[in-house]
Amino acid sequence: MTVVAVTGAAGYLGGRLVAHLREQREQHPVLTLDRTGDTDLKEACAGADAVVHLAGANETVAAEEPERALAETVAATWEMGRAAAEAGVRRFVYVSTVHVYGPAPEGAVLDERTLPAPRGAYAVARLASEHAAASQDLDLVVLRLTNAVGAPASPAVRRWTLVANDLCRQAATAGSLRLRSDGSQWRDFVPLSDVVEILTASLDRDAVPAGTYNLGSGVSTNVRQLAELVQDVFESLTGSRPPLHAPVPASEPPKPHLVSVKRLADLGLRAGGDLRTAVEETARFCLDHRDALPT
Repeated sequence: MTVVAVTGAAGYLGGRLVAHLREQREQHPVLTLDRTGDTDLKEACAGADAVVHLAGANETVAAEEPERALAETVAATWEMGRAAAEAGVRRFVYVSTVHVYGPAPEGAVLDERTLPAPRGAYAVARLASEHAAASQDLDLVVLRLTNAVGAPASPAVRRWTLVANDLCRQAATAGSLRLRSDGSQWRDFVPLSDVVEILTASLDRDAVPAGTYNLGSGVSTNVRQLAELVQDVFESLTGSRPPLHAPVPASEPPKPHLVSVKRLADLGLRAGGDLRTAVEETARFCLDHRDALPT
């Protein structure tokens, strides 16, 4: 039995992870940690075998308030890592982002040996947080996440700026899709259910040695292809295909880059879920909760 403390438990990934761990209560009892001024983090970590640290400013907050996002995100990781170390927690899992690598050149393969070159407060804060956690006496796993796709745990989770979520929200509430760009950007979309499974596996120190790992599907899909998949899914669910409005793509679209997930795959951990299934999960959620979604 592994007692798991989770920060950011009310968020997009945190909500799904906590729900998953609670389904396995006998294997993984869960402590949810709320970082407040009155919280003694060391005391809160007492009795935990592992910490999954998800708390921190998302990319939208970081773009709007970069200085605050940098300060609060890095400080939270430093404080959480120190508290976990002082409490004798055996495993600390920090979820970072592949954005720490910076803009990927056409045709590039990004693996864990790629030199980080973050742009913007969000990526800088995540890379600095990796270092903040690594400076503590911890058995540390850093997971550099790509782009998770899947339904949130509840309508109260407001993460509709994520492209797959936003497209499904648009289709459910407006009956059409609109892209701000031509959709030629390449992304690695990974089912949220797979992310949760791999996160859970990383709690086991025998299964996942300490280190840094890319967490994604290993497959590149551009945003227009994702939008067309959302169209397909909504047509199959509702019988009506939402129109897509987007600028005309360039005559020579960029070549895809790839995020290598070989290091996790070599441990037997690979995201095997289907992107269409993840989009359908999100679409069904949006249709079921359309009255609670922003328009």
